[in-house]
Amino acid sequence: MHSLQKQFHDYIHSNDLVRKGEKILLAVSGGLDSMVMANLFMGEKINVSIAHCNYQLRGEESDGDEAFVMKWADQRGINCFVKSFELGDGSIQLEARNARYQWFGELIAEHKLDRIATAHHLNDSLETVLINLSRGTGIKGVSGISGKNDNVIRPLLFASKEELHSYAMDLGLEWREDSSNSKTDYDRNLIRHEVIPELKKLNPSLLRTFVSTAERLSYASQIVQRRLAEIEAQYLKKNGNGWKIELDWISDPSDELILAEMLASFGVNYATAKEVFEARGKSGKSFPVGEWFITMDRSTLFIDPDKSVSNDELMIDKEGTYNFGDSTIEISRIGKGDIQFTSNDEAYFDLSKLNFPLCIRGWKEGDRIQPLGMNGTKKVSDILIDEKVSVSQKRKVLVVESSGIISWVVGYRVSDQFKITEKTTEVLKISVK
Repeated sequence: MHSLQKQFHDYIHSNDLVRKGEKILLAVSGGLDSMVMANLFMGEKINVSIAHCNYQLRGEESDGDEAFVMKWADQRGINCFVKSFELGDGSIQLEARNARYQWFGELIAEHKLDRIATAHHLNDSLETVLINLSRGTGIKGVSGISGKNDNVIRPLLFASKEELHSYAMDLGLEWREDSSNSKTDYDRNLIRHEVIPELKKLNPSLLRTFVSTAERLSYASQIVQRRLAEIEAQYLKKNGNGWKIELDWISDPSDELILAEMLASFGVNYATAKEVFEARGKSGKSFPVGEWFITMDRSTLFIDPDKSVSNDELMIDKEGTYNFGDSTIEISRIGKGDIQFTSNDEAYFDLSKLNFPLCIRGWKEGDRIQPLGMNGTKKVSDILIDEKVSVSQKRKVLVVESSGIISWVVGYRVSDQFKITEKTTEVLKISVK
């Protein structure tokens, strides 16, 4: 048995990458790495199928790769799935990755396969770390490529490119050379051909040193993830359509890292997470991030879908049901004897005092209303403060206007100017859910 075969056997079993009886889908390009991987799997007598992607980027060379892989699989009686892809004008590498993994998933489901194996090796892992470092990254980004991620396994991460090449030469394996690998127009190729050789001048044992460092960083990442899981279980709570995070657990500057990891799942980058961390206790501080709107309210962080209606208006000129932001608004005419005060989400008005069209909008600074029972007016902002409405919820508060006069701060105050009296003959009911 070749020494690399023995290392492969030990690696996949000690890391629980392949279990007895499983069927593995091998992603095979026809290049050195994937052909070595396929041969090693054959040596373990594991049930495998092959998937080959033809991106049609290198003309006849791409077609030659496809023919080579199909012939290799046919000679060994292995199922070989081939698919051609037409990529768009965006990031070719990203689009190709998304396309192939979507296809792999379809093959897994259709043919009842268990895992997908890719031929990433030790050099790939180092290149990935250097790319991540150049762009900015967290602990995971400097821990190298993971050996297992859901049903995707990477069984060659124990070996260097040089070791794979020696194995192929020893066994007389054939493979296809990808001419694009020698170019430096991609970040990975630039690091592979120009950066790593220079680093090896400083440390000839760079790859093995990297293995040790990546292992320790991986363990550190696992510690952070365990701490993160503990914090999320206790302090991250669902809050309507959004979330809230109680920040009482923060006691040390290093907790910034945990908060950053927690916020990362909402698309928050590290720089913004630092700003959020530093804004603790500063009520009203807000951070629009993608589809979320994050608001600090004392020692609580509110994360809500960014569906603010403050700049929108809905004009209503007749009875009916309307949608506005996250709200459903029902306008109906009822008899005076049908009034039932059951919820703050509905209000009743003297229809003769209202003028259509009614305007429904988000409240604004400077808005005033004459609350029921008062002679003068009061700022809507003061009413919300009196009601202890959180900064997060304030963004969602609506008002109903008639001829520019606020008749209702939805859920909080009805205007005295539109109240029902003994003289009222027609009543308008407005419900906002």
